[in-house]
Amino acid sequence: MNPSSAEIERTSRGANENAGIWALGNGLVSTTLVSYFAQSLGAQSAAVSWIIAAPKLVGVLRWFAPNLLKLGGSYRATSTWAFLLSAAFLLLLPLSSVPAFWPSPKVAVWAIVICWCMYHLAEYCGYVVFVAWLMQNVPPAVRGRFFGLRERWLTAGNLIGFLFAGLLGAVLRNAFEADLRWISYPLLAIYGALAIGLSVLPLRQIPEPQVSAPNKHSLADDWMHWSGTRARWFLLYGTWFSAANGLFSTLLYIYPYRGLDLSLFLPLTMAASMRLGQSLISRPVGITVDRFGWRSVMICGQVLIAFGPVLFSFGTVGYIAGNLIWVAYALINVALPIAIVDGRHDRSAAPPLAFYFAWTGLVYGLTALAGQSVADFFVAAQYRDDPAAYDTYFLVATLARLSAILPLVLLPAERKSHT
Repeated sequence: MNPSSAEIERTSRGANENAGIWALGNGLVSTTLVSYFAQSLGAQSAAVSWIIAAPKLVGVLRWFAPNLLKLGGSYRATSTWAFLLSAAFLLLLPLSSVPAFWPSPKVAVWAIVICWCMYHLAEYCGYVVFVAWLMQNVPPAVRGRFFGLRERWLTAGNLIGFLFAGLLGAVLRNAFEADLRWISYPLLAIYGALAIGLSVLPLRQIPEPQVSAPNKHSLADDWMHWSGTRARWFLLYGTWFSAANGLFSTLLYIYPYRGLDLSLFLPLTMAASMRLGQSLISRPVGITVDRFGWRSVMICGQVLIAFGPVLFSFGTVGYIAGNLIWVAYALINVALPIAIVDGRHDRSAAPPLAFYFAWTGLVYGLTALAGQSVADFFVAAQYRDDPAAYDTYFLVATLARLSAILPLVLLPAERKSHT
């Protein structure tokens, strides 16, 4: 039986309020901020690679998220505890900046990596269960509009978080000597953890359906979903794109810090501007997905976002332009969960979501570790203060991302879901 209009409205209201508050916390504690934090403690490219990769590697454990749903007994309880646990791990990040706790700054950096991993693992598991919950309450015919509106709330929350983080970082950069500028990083981690903890409050108003996860979640269950031709092509796309992103991720975080000598303010301001653009277009993107299908929308998004890295070659102006073109990530973000569960008629969304994100996260994590060697091959450590040294790296990164369009182009025509 399809949910009533009132139930859909309650689901939308609770999901959007959760998205805005959670995204505020997420924007306050971004990968950019954590990489800056680690580099302020002396982290080199290896540690930065681990900050990027390790959360994705431990994220493979989100494959067990459907089993957590069984253990938790309800979507609401499982999602709530997962998000609260992620907030708790964020609160541990500031301890990395207290010298008395660690024998050396190097150990403190690895403490950051561990806390960052555990925060993401709890978040990933909560996300899988939460999106499966939303899929239960939203009919396929309006999922594009639903996730488009939710994406708007997510990007709006990120926007505010990034702006606040950037402004605080700029103020403290000017107020303190260089050796004290790190203070903003643990402070923002505390603010972010509090926001993420508060984001569970709106979950109370979302209707709780009967748990419909498989009685026994196994690889055989996942294979049944991903064994079709369309599903295999889509999984190939996710694998390809994740590998391209992972291999060419390390220097994207080192370049603004080393190559352009930017304070935290500009990277976070650009991230906020990107989120603003995504917020403005996400609702129309959702309507387009419902009308024309997710495949064409994802192809357009993939082409646009591929050109971000090559624009970085044009210095600070190019860095700004590259971030702005990533507004097109809204096309991917809105269409992705709909694409993953396409044709899932039993409405049990948790297993395919868990497998897809676990697999692509593992691919991204492994290739991000290899990305350190890729970075060293293209730009040796002694040349990373020279922006021109990054040009070839950014060109190859663009070509790698652009090539990921092939599985989407070769994907057979999609099913229409208008019931």
